[in-house]
Amino acid sequence: MTTYRPITKTDWPRILDIQRECYAPYFLESLVALQNRWTASPDSCFVVEDPAGIIGYALSHPWQQGHAPALGMPLGESISPDLLYIHDVAVSKEARGSGAASRLVGALTSRALAGGLNRMALTSVQGSSHFWAHQGFAPAAVDGSLEGYGPDAVYMVKPLPHP
Repeated sequence: MTTYRPITKTDWPRILDIQRECYAPYFLESLVALQNRWTASPDSCFVVEDPAGIIGYALSHPWQQGHAPALGMPLGESISPDLLYIHDVAVSKEARGSGAASRLVGALTSRALAGGLNRMALTSVQGSSHFWAHQGFAPAAVDGSLEGYGPDAVYMVKPLPHP
C-alpha cells in the first residue's frame, strides 16, 4: 500500500535519485533549486512511500496563472498567486503503474482546495501531457516563453471544484 506525507530534510537524497532516474540530463535541477520550491511551500510538497521506502515525490507552490517559473532558478517573491503550480511529480521506474503518481496528484489537489485555490497548473515535459490530460489538465495560454522546458513543453491548467 502506498501512502504520502510531507517532505522532510532526510528525504532529499532519495528525491535526487528519483529525479536522475526520471528526467533527461537537460532537466536535472540542483538540490538548491528543488529545495527552493519546498521552502516556498512546504505544506504542498510530498513524498509517496510503499513498504520499501520512498517511490516518488511532488513539489508544488502557489503561483500565478499563465506564468511558468524558470527551471533551476529561485522563485520570485513579487507574484500575486492565484493557483497551485505543480513543479514536479516523479515516480521511480520500479513503481510506475502503481498509482503513486495519481496519489500524489490527489494530495496536491487536496492541498490546493484546502488553501482556497480553484485551479492548478503545470508545464508538461518529456511527452507527459497525456498523463496530465488524464488527470484533468488541459493546454492553456502562457504569458512568455516555455524556453528551458524543452521542445514538447505544454502549459496546462486544471480547474478545481468549488467547495
